[in-house]
Amino acid sequence: MAEGLLRDGVPRVAIARTYFAVFHAVRAQLYAEGLEPRTHGGAQHLFNLHFVRTGRYGPSTSLLIARLQKYREDADYAPAFVVDEAGAREDLDAAHRFVADVRAALTG
Repeated sequence: MAEGLLRDGVPRVAIARTYFAVFHAVRAQLYAEGLEPRTHGGAQHLFNLHFVRTGRYGPSTSLLIARLQKYREDADYAPAFVVDEAGAREDLDAAHRFVADVRAALTG
């Protein structure tokens, strides 16, 4: 979905959808370990605690999740928020890599 939105020239919406792809991958990774976050912030906290601090994912993953969450909130609620297409593409590519890493971890 985010790919199509970016192609259609709406990077602001694309970046918000990119966050949700990453968020759902985070939740899948957490659920696989028996961890059930109650909030978006809780998911990020548990992921950092159990996966980033233990070295299973790099610190850049934590930064990506935090950045995308902020962008999603700004895209949805801050009328003046602007994201350029190049920045959205970079984050979308990073999100693709992260989701692929989670998929690989979950499927063995």
